[in-house]
Order: sequence, then structure tokens, then C-alpha cells
Amino acid sequence: MSLKTPEQYRESLRDGRVNFMYGERIEDVTTHQEFKVPLETASQDYDYESPGMRDIRTYTTDDGTEAHRVFQIPRTEEDLHKRLEMMRNTSILGGTTAVYMALMNARGQLGQVNSQYADNVESVYGLARDNDLRAVEAITDAKGDRGRRPVDQDDLDLYTRIVERRDDGIVVRGAKLHITAACLAHDIVVMPTKAMGPGEEDFSVSFSIPVNTPGVKIINQTYAHPDMSTFDYPLSAAHNMPEGFIIFDDVFVPWERVFLAGEHELAGVFAHALGLWERIGGLVAMVERSKLLVGIAQLLAEYHGISKAGHIVEKTTELIFYAELLRMTLDNSLRNYQTTEDGMVYPSPLEINVGKYYGASNWHGMVRHIHDISGGIVVTLPSEADLRNEETEGYLRKYLYTKSEVDVEDRMRLINLIRDLTADAYGGWELVTTIQAGGGLAAQRIVTYRSYDLEDAKQVARDAAGISS
Repeated sequence: MSLKTPEQYRESLRDGRVNFMYGERIEDVTTHQEFKVPLETASQDYDYESPGMRDIRTYTTDDGTEAHRVFQIPRTEEDLHKRLEMMRNTSILGGTTAVYMALMNARGQLGQVNSQYADNVESVYGLARDNDLRAVEAITDAKGDRGRRPVDQDDLDLYTRIVERRDDGIVVRGAKLHITAACLAHDIVVMPTKAMGPGEEDFSVSFSIPVNTPGVKIINQTYAHPDMSTFDYPLSAAHNMPEGFIIFDDVFVPWERVFLAGEHELAGVFAHALGLWERIGGLVAMVERSKLLVGIAQLLAEYHGISKAGHIVEKTTELIFYAELLRMTLDNSLRNYQTTEDGMVYPSPLEINVGKYYGASNWHGMVRHIHDISGGIVVTLPSEADLRNEETEGYLRKYLYTKSEVDVEDRMRLINLIRDLTADAYGGWELVTTIQAGGGLAAQRIVTYRSYDLEDAKQVARDAAGISS
């Protein structure tokens, strides 16, 4: 068991994996310019030597060795708090590696149907932990005509499926979409996109394979580019990850890496388990981001000399309500943790789904407040190049001036942050993923309805109405 260094992580990606981007076959993601920033971002997760990082990012396993905390099976509320601190100090690739928590969450139910599936989960999890590997969760299928079942599609490959069963494993075909950081991971953990029914056994498949497995091809897209200025794009230029469109072109999966192969009644178990851990990450990010919005609003209002205006105080207070409700919901989910039969604890699904739904459904309204405070300059501000140009710098410093204690360059940086976060590169990605990551709003509504104690609520209503039974 060993922890990788950032250099060893980079070297581990030179394994013959097949990547494409903008029509080009990428021979080596570690040297291609388009992957420079994403690789730097992901490599930081392997920094165990910076002050405080080893304690945040590692834990001691049962056999006394060190491993990344992303693999720690939470057993107490304290473990959950430590995990959240780790999540605040990791890249999105570290976040997607939480897919192993979903597998371990589902292991007990899998074992009741097929003990080999449970053993496989344990084995794959141990392999990743002991070798400090990163993984992505691949759940969303192409889906084709959403009004038809997988088995009724014109092309059955629109849902990832088993096309052959062999003595030594299965062969799968299909595609998984919206897989963040797939090109920089070591393993791909595939799960059914939804619950399946009778006749959909071939689509009820889950497994884990290395990214360089023959037949796996990744077509990449990104909202950011390597030549972006960190002045103009403080978020996009410094932290970004490609989105992967993963093709499974008759990929062989050995039985020891299969977690589900036809047991349709368990397909929904995976979707639920993954949704929970993905939404935990989403809620943690929302809590951090909501505090950022409050700070942006207040700082910008002070720069503009309007911080005491009634409508500004009102908007900023709405942002504070948003931030605090998200924080309290996350805190409450940890206090009300639940426990699996084998002792793994996890945040309350009710609170996590309520928080994720509230944060996502109200994000656009919070952005509206920021835009209302900032004005149109968010999308019309000249660039850093204009500020550095001798012919135009004077004009910008003259007409972007507000008051002596506000540096024009600082004001430009704040406005650029607003644009990048809410109205441009990163902002476009954030606008969609805030709703869709972890499943759309309907998914959170379904889980919340199923998690809420409706029987207790009905009894409260009976008591109030004087109904005896």
C-alpha cells in the first residue's frame, strides 16, 4: 500500500488510454496543452506534504498503513466531518472517487443476491485504496427516445448493455455521458442509469474497469482553454476539468470486476447509492459557493459605494438566508446520520436531498441578485490586455474609478470573478451542473418524498382533526 506523489500520478496516466478532443486523437494527456490545467488540478490531490494536507487527506487503515481519506469508510459522525473537510480540499476528480462509497453502501444488498458481487466490490475498492487510484462514476446513458424502455429503443446500444456472457466475463457495449474528469482517472465505475424491470436484464449491469481497457474511448469537451488569463477568468483558467463522452466498443469485463449482470431488481440500488454520495459532494460545494456569493455581493456594494442602500441590504440578506439554510441543512444531515448493517455511517438522505434541491432550485435567483447589484459591466468589462496596453490603460483607470480606497484593478478582478462564476465559461457549466449533477430536481423530489416520515405526519393530522384511527 502506498501513496502516490504528483509525479507518480502523472506517470500512471501514460498507459495507452484512448482520448479524443476537437477531432484530434490525444496520444498523451500528460503533455497535451489542453489538459495542462486539469492535470495540475488533479495532481494537487496527491500533495500530501504541504502543511496540514497529510492530516486532511489521509487516514490510518485497519492494518496500520496510510491511505487517502476518500477511501475511509465512515464509522462515526467525526469521520463524516473529517471527510467533508477532505472534500473541501480536493479536486472534482477526488470527489468522483467517492463512487467507492456508493459501492460499499450497496455491498450488503448485492451480497444477499450474489456473494461474489459483494466480494468483487471489496476487492476493487481495496485495489484502488492500496494503489491510491482515482475513479469516475459512469451512470448516465445516451437514452435515445426517453418515452421508450431500453429494450424498445431503435438501437439497443443507447443504453449500456451486456452483449455477450462468457465463462471468464461479460462483453458490454454502449456509451456513458457527462463523465467529468474521465480522461484523468484510473478506473471507470459503471452503474445502471436507473431502475430496471423484467426484460431489461442486459441493461442491468455494473462493473469497474481501467480507463485503458481495450474498446474504451473517451471524447472530451471543456468550457475552458489553456490560454485563458487568470485575471479575466479567475475560476476557469485555474481550475477546470474536461467532460468525457465514454464509448464502450465491445469491452470485455472479467467476472472479478462485475458487480451486477442481469439482476434487474438491484439496478435501482446503485442509482440510489450513487445519487446520495454525489449529492453530498454537491451540497458541500453549494455551501462553499453560497458563502462566496455573499462575499461578492457585499464587497462589490462597498466598491460601488452602495452598501447601505436598502435594496442592496435586502439582496445581500437573501443571499445570507440562502447560504445559512444550506449550511444548516448540511450540518443537520451529519448529526442525523444513518448506519448500514455493517457499520458504515452516511449523512441523512432526507436532509441531503432537501439541501441539494433547495440549493439547485434557488441558484438562479441568487445569481439574479448578484447581477442586479453588479450591472451590465459584468459582460462588457474590457480585458486585462486593455488594462496593460499603454494606450488604453489610462482611460480604464479614469472611467472605472469609484473612490480612492478602491483600486481599479481590484474592482476589475471582482467583476471578472462574477462574470466567470455566473455569466461566462465556468458559469455556463455551473448553470447546468447545479441542476443536473447528482440527478435532476425530480430525483431529489422522489428521494425526499420516499425518505420523509409520512406516517408520522398523517398521525399528526389525525390528532389535530380528532380522528381516532
